[in-house]
Amino acid sequence: MKIFSNYDIIRLCIKRMELNIFLRGGILQKVLIIYSTEGDLKKIAEGIAQGARQKGYEVELFDTGYSGRPISFYKYDLVVAGAPTQGIFRGKIPSDLSKFLKDCKRTTGQEAMAFVTPRFFATNKALKKVMGELEKLGCIVKDFRTIKNEKEAKEFGNSFNL
Repeated sequence: MKIFSNYDIIRLCIKRMELNIFLRGGILQKVLIIYSTEGDLKKIAEGIAQGARQKGYEVELFDTGYSGRPISFYKYDLVVAGAPTQGIFRGKIPSDLSKFLKDCKRTTGQEAMAFVTPRFFATNKALKKVMGELEKLGCIVKDFRTIKNEKEAKEFGNSFNL
């Protein structure tokens, strides 16, 4: 009996992999963009979304002020998270991004990207902190950027290659 149940599980896994490959190879792939409410990131997040949509991706935007049901990363092919750089040397990020990401579900193994807005010498440290928050959840950070304006944001969104 165990042999059959294991066989069924293996067969189910194979079917799920085929289904997953089929869905990821489909026309619309989904991108989730999460951005901090601190700083002026809304226009940058919308620029990233516009660039991704031009490339044919379906995009959902959430700011860290969202208070609905916890978000599951499972239904997205890519998760992009961003925050403004705070401080001049230490490279801090707002705590709202960390709190928001901790509430997210099914994060392990998810492909992710990170972005920050530049600020003096602290930019690289802040970028590493955003990447670290994603990695704590088990996400695989594929790319990261410092984005100054909407034009760079659109270019970043247009560079997505899933």
